[in-house]
Amino acid sequence: MTKRNLFQKNLGIFSKVILLCNVIAVLFLLLSYAASFINPKTIWPLAFFGLGYLPILLVNIGFVIYWLLRKPKYALFTLIPVLGGWSLLTQHMGFRSKEDQELKTDSGMRVMTFNAHLFQVVKKSADKDVKNEVLHLLKKTDPDVVCFQEYFSKIKGTKQTTQRIKKEVGFKSYYFEPAMKSEHEGYGQIIFSKFPIVHSGVITKNEYGINRIIFADIVKNRDTIRIYNVHLRSFGLQSEDKEFIQNPSTTPADEHATRRVGRKLKYAFERRGRQAEALRAHIDSTRYPVIVMGDFNDTPMSYSVNLVGRGLRNTFKEKGQGWGVTHYEMLPLFQIDYILCSKKFAINRYHIIKEKLSDHYPVWADIELEK
Repeated sequence: MTKRNLFQKNLGIFSKVILLCNVIAVLFLLLSYAASFINPKTIWPLAFFGLGYLPILLVNIGFVIYWLLRKPKYALFTLIPVLGGWSLLTQHMGFRSKEDQELKTDSGMRVMTFNAHLFQVVKKSADKDVKNEVLHLLKKTDPDVVCFQEYFSKIKGTKQTTQRIKKEVGFKSYYFEPAMKSEHEGYGQIIFSKFPIVHSGVITKNEYGINRIIFADIVKNRDTIRIYNVHLRSFGLQSEDKEFIQNPSTTPADEHATRRVGRKLKYAFERRGRQAEALRAHIDSTRYPVIVMGDFNDTPMSYSVNLVGRGLRNTFKEKGQGWGVTHYEMLPLFQIDYILCSKKFAINRYHIIKEKLSDHYPVWADIELEK
């Protein structure tokens, strides 16, 4: 008797249509995986599949459930690719409970990253004092090192946010490098530290105004550690672009909007890739253990995040819980803020603070340099 192939078995017309859609969904899933290691400047459309990983994954899980109910053997066609991307899935979702985490140790340090959105409220509210609430959060969380992106402060006078944070939270040093400044104020990136900063600088290669990378070397006990504060190229979307993404339609005006948004996304994908390459080269050139924190403006499926994270420990992947959303303003699905560190560090704890003080959530981790 001739052994019949799995896909030669009789299927009804409806199931054949479902199978065809299933094949397309699996192809899209594999393309989203490819986005994590193929440079957008080589094949830029792949980056869009990486951005759409979550809905693509959910569609494929739906097909698995369908075939388990109809013809279980067909479920393997989708289940195998889904499980094949397990390592990438765990960069998005933490399958652990809170009890699985350890408390902060005296020998470790707590590091935090936060895109402060210039301390402006995202949803207009006259009675919200963002600076005071951020200061209260810092006192409560008690980080040893903080990296701010889109940070704003007066440079002169009595209303200097930088001096107030330094004094009231107990930081010993800071490195503020404004991307834009006047005689009285500036905004950009800052690194606060409760340990001495002995060296600092900017990675000028492929910087784009406020989207750039600064670094500082801190000394804890006798160990020198390099801190990178990362703010990779943003999509540069305006209010009308965000409105279109959230409420798309098929009118001629929206066809123009689709092309406009597509151009902006393509441009940003390619620029982030170049910045990631510059950062990767800088990391490879240092002899110190490194901590890389900040707003990457891209998802765990992206080329830029995976290039920078190569050979580093991902604090969310090792200690995070649930779906790692760090940006909630437009589509509350994306993790774009990260804390990565050298393998010389042990990761004890990770937390996303779900307080809406910006369009990003603050993120912190407890890490400890292993002897």
